[in-house]
This record gives sequence, structure tokens and C-alpha cells, in this order.
Amino acid sequence: MAPTVVCALSPETFRGEVPSRYARRGHIPGSANVPARGLTGPDGRYLPAVELRAATANLGEGPVWIYCGGGISAASLALVLTLLGRDEVAIYDGSLEEWAADPALPLAVGAPR
Repeated sequence: MAPTVVCALSPETFRGEVPSRYARRGHIPGSANVPARGLTGPDGRYLPAVELRAATANLGEGPVWIYCGGGISAASLALVLTLLGRDEVAIYDGSLEEWAADPALPLAVGAPR
């Protein structure tokens, strides 16, 4: 089964609508967006498990490959997924910092279709 690729950055950064520190704006084509900042409440603690399951429900049942800008937000989402019982979770630690710097690698702008 092919992994589900997920960006853990904000929706605006995912869609390429805001300036960023990366060489190019956008997201890896075909990736979903589950913002890591949406997984915590105002007190900085992770949301209850039922809310975390709802936030990650669209990721299916197979392996998940997570990226962000440099790996930190991806690590937060990876922790949530493993706490929810997922065992096939990987982090692309180079994330957009590395991906966007290579002009040969594609980036998509806008909402996924």
C-alpha cells in the first residue's frame, strides 16, 4: 500500500498563499494537510483522543509519511498518530526546507483537488 503523504504546516502555508522561508511556496503534490497546530488546545496540551482521531480520520489506514518545514511540526503529528495506535508513521526530516530547494522536485500551489 502506498503511503499517505501529509503536510503538518498551516493551511495557508500548505496552499502557498503566504511568504515562507523556503525556496518555493506550496506543498508536495498529492499530499493532504493536517496542521500540527490544530492538534493542541489553547493551553498547549494535545486535544482529547476523540478530537485527534477526527482531525486525522482522512489519512486512511495505511502508512503515513509526514513533512512540514523542517521536521518539528511533522514530529508533533507523528507523535499524535502513534499515540492513536498507528505504527507505520515516518517523518521526512528534510521536509520543505530540502524539497523546495531542489527545482527538479514538483510543488503544488492551492488547495488539493
